[in-house]
Amino acid sequence: MASGGTLSSEVNLAKSWSNVYLDVTGAEAEVRLQAAATTGGTYRQVYHPSINSATVANNIYKIPSASSGGLVPLPAGLQFIKIETTAAVANGKTFNIICSD
Repeated sequence: MASGGTLSSEVNLAKSWSNVYLDVTGAEAEVRLQAAATTGGTYRQVYHPSINSATVANNIYKIPSASSGGLVPLPAGLQFIKIETTAAVANGKTFNIICSD
């Protein structure tokens, strides 16, 4: 992600993987996940069901900046994704995505 940016370029995982992790290092802001159905498609926020609450709801898939220095599991089944931050990054930012079956 370029310096001052808040949205990464498109990542094509080439297929739907069983396990996908985001390596978060030096997070300066909350990280969110966006996905599209096709390459160059319309990217939208990824939501997940929150079943451990009084009211079952869908919430934006968010990774807090406190997760820096760890591998965060991402929802499986997505092929085209972008990483979004809630604040502009300084000095650029590299995110690593690790996939396995």
